[in-house]
Amino acid sequence: MAMKPDNIFHLPGIKMPELTHEKIQELKKTAKGKLITGTSITAFPALLKSMEAALQEQLAQYDHIKQTNGENAKRKMLLLEMLDDHLYLEFAYHIMFIKWREQQISKAS
Repeated sequence: MAMKPDNIFHLPGIKMPELTHEKIQELKKTAKGKLITGTSITAFPALLKSMEAALQEQLAQYDHIKQTNGENAKRKMLLLEMLDDHLYLEFAYHIMFIKWREQQISKAS
């Protein structure tokens, strides 16, 4: 079981946000965070796959805008969305690991 996702995308010069304890607490309070924390352990592979596919699609859009010298504002908004979605992906891996660990502990007792 993977504990941390591979970086879905690498954008030179862009600092990826870090999943800190404080950030985890913030994300848990959001609608998307509640959806992730409410997901059963068996549904995580499909959830993670769809989140990764969405990020790949966003990256393709971003590259297209960049290559065609598209609107900077649109590119910037998409970049912020991708960074946010990537953080949620890391959060989902974190929650999946916690659920997996809890399952292992309950099996052992």
